[in-house]
Order: sequence, then structure tokens, then C-alpha cells
Amino acid sequence: MSENRTNTIGRDFTMSELIRFVAAPVITRLLVSLLSTLDDSLFVSRYCGQNALAAFSIALPWFMLIDAIGMLAGATSTICSIKMGEKKNDEAMSDFTTMCIFTFVLGLFFTVLLLFFLDQLLMILGETEILMPYAKSYMSVSRFYIPMMLTGYIFGSFYVIAGKPKWAMYASLLNTLCQFFFDWLFIVKMNTGIVGAAYGNLIGTSLTTLMALFFFSNRNREIHFVRPQSKLLPLLKKVFIYGRVQFITSIAISVSTYINNAVQLSIGGERVVAAYTIASNVTFLFMNSLFGLIGSLSPLAAYAYGEKNASKFAKVCRQSMILVGTLDLIIVMIIFAGRGLILDLYLTESSDPYVRTLATTGLSIYPLSLLFLGPNILVQDYSNVVGRHKVSTFLSVMENVVFQNAFCLLLPRIFGINGVWFVFLTTEFMAFLLSSYFVYANRNVYGYGKDGIATFVN
Repeated sequence: MSENRTNTIGRDFTMSELIRFVAAPVITRLLVSLLSTLDDSLFVSRYCGQNALAAFSIALPWFMLIDAIGMLAGATSTICSIKMGEKKNDEAMSDFTTMCIFTFVLGLFFTVLLLFFLDQLLMILGETEILMPYAKSYMSVSRFYIPMMLTGYIFGSFYVIAGKPKWAMYASLLNTLCQFFFDWLFIVKMNTGIVGAAYGNLIGTSLTTLMALFFFSNRNREIHFVRPQSKLLPLLKKVFIYGRVQFITSIAISVSTYINNAVQLSIGGERVVAAYTIASNVTFLFMNSLFGLIGSLSPLAAYAYGEKNASKFAKVCRQSMILVGTLDLIIVMIIFAGRGLILDLYLTESSDPYVRTLATTGLSIYPLSLLFLGPNILVQDYSNVVGRHKVSTFLSVMENVVFQNAFCLLLPRIFGINGVWFVFLTTEFMAFLLSSYFVYANRNVYGYGKDGIATFVN
């Protein structure tokens, strides 16, 4: 590919063009999250029982650790977007190929690790005697798709960079529909229990990996597999610099979830964990559409920054904040309007009424956090794009380590079970105040202030 070829993410989008460009990733993440929630959470809750759902929630910190590594690897997309803005397309493709190989090998290491230390891991996570059989059954299969899960983070972000965001939608829908079908087949029809969900994930992840290999092997793509020429250690250093915010954030959330699970078990046992899982899953279901939106906007900002095009960068920032704020409001209204239907999907007439009461309260409070979460994620991501890694890291640590854990330990002690629901909302509100300060303080560095000054081009 010619180094001077114009790339799709380098276009100067109008708002209507930008909405059409990001629509596919946003809808994809929403539909995938919806089907995944119906898949893993709803099938498990309705057909395997609330203890199975609680067991999955207790094991969640492990999957968040894998997410953290995947998001770190996904930062390769920012590095490559900047290089493409600098017309270094060959270097970008080499970096992409190298990281795909590395993450797959790293995933194999985790698979082998769990072959020998699965019981020890589940005990550390806090699985109780009641929940252990469910968790062990699920994890005994899920450990085998970790390599493909990790490379999937890279593939998903690079469909946009290749100028084909709809392929991300196709891949995600294929994965989710396969999981949905096979969970229905295994859990409902074959009565395999929670292990059926793991088999569904394994099949779906395998198929989407094959799809990505087919896509990125096509040398006519704007970015594709090449013979890797990148030096691994320097590349990993760059990936950590650009991805450490997402990495630290995910690690912090994993730790916070672990602490939160322990607090909930101490307050009300497995029933509180089950109710919290419903409220948080529904919120995260829609939250993924925010990640899809910001993940699609970030390469545009990175490209403009690589070009040192101040006006384009400022325009992307303004458009991004409008789109994120609008999507936040829409999501919250949808959740509030559909609370009754959501609970009917998760819980049957034979379900514990106390769990329903708790989940109803949670769905009235927990989703409000999204009004502040969207801008917080956007500020951290864009600070990282422009090289303000320390600022981005600081904001992430304050949000996910300091605020989250402090309120998690404090609020339930003061307000009991009701305090659990306000932890996430209070955390995001405090982080929003902090993020707003940094946005205001840097308005004349990147050109989105009223004066239009942008010193970063000098």
C-alpha cells in the first residue's frame, strides 16, 4: 500500500456523516450486549438458577483481568491511527500483525495456567461452597477461548481503522448469535446447565476469529496482515503508554468488583449478589454502546492529532461530546422505561421476591451513573490520544481506585444495602467534576476553547 494513500479515518466528517460512520459500531455493541446479556445472564438466571448467576458474578473479576489485557492490546489501534495520519502505513500494519501474534500466545499461557490452578483461582475470587460447582463447571470450558478472546479486542478495533466499521458489526453479530443459539440448545434443550453458556462462547469466539483472519489476510484492505518487522519490546512499551489508562481502569474495576462482591456477600449473601448482577448487567449492556461510539471516534481524533490539524481535532472533540451526551440520555430513558420488562425477563414467578425488590431499587439508581460515565471515558481516552498519558492515568486511578473503593467500603456501612446502589453513581459524579476541570484547563492547548487557540501544533 502506498504511504500517501488517503485513509477513511482521515476524512473531515460533517455531523450527519459522522453519525452514519459510527452508527454501525454503536448498534453492533448494543445488539451484541443485548444478546450477550440475554445469552449468559438471562439463560443462566432463568434456567440454571440465581446461585448460578451469583457464581458467574463472583468469577467476573477474572474476566475483567482478561478484558484489561485485551484493552491494553487494543491500544495498538491508537498507535497505528497516529502512524497512518503521519503516512506511515507500512509501520502501522507491521505493528498490527505483531500484536495479534503476541496476544494469541499470551492467551495460550493463561489457558495453560488455568489447566493447573483453576480451583485455587476460584477460591481466591471468593466462590462459596454453594457457588463453587457452578463456577468450576463454567470456567473449565471458558479457559479454552481466552487466546481468541484477547486477539478479538485487536480485530474489533481495526475494522474501523480499515475503513469497514460494518465488518465489526458482522463479526460481533455472528459471535453473539452463535452464542445465543448454542446456549439455547445446550442449556434449554439439552439441559447441560451453566457449562452450556461456556460452550456457546467457545463456538462463537472461534467463528469470529476465523472471520477476522479472512478479512485481514486480504491485501487490498487499508490495513492487513504483513510479515511482522516491528521489534516487540519497543512496541509493547508504546502499547502500554497508550493503553495503560484502559488497562489500569479495567484492573481497578476488577479489584473493585472483587471488593464489592465481598461486601455484598457480607451484607446479604448470595441474594444481594444476584440482584446486583441484574442491575449492573443491564447498565453495562447499554454501556457497551458508549464504548462502541468512543472506540469509533478515537481513531478519528488520533488521525487528526497525527496530522497536527488543530481545526479538525477540535471539531472531532465537539462532535464527540455531543454524540456521547445524547447517547447517555437516550440510554437512561430506555432503561427507566423498560425496568418492568427487564425484571420479567430475568426472574420467573418462582424467583425469590426479595431479589426482585432489590433489583427494582437498583434499576432506579444504578443507570443514572451513565450520565457521567460517558464524558469521563471520553476525556480519559482523548487525553491518552494526545499524549497526556499522566493526566489520563490520574483520572482513571482517581475514578476506579480511589473513588470507587472508598465509596464501596463507606456507603454500605452507612446506608446498608441501599448504599450499594449509590457507589457507582457517586464515583462517576466525582470523576466527572475532576474530568471537567482538566477539560477546561486544556481548552487552549487543543483548540476546542472559544478563542480557538491550539498550541499543540507548534
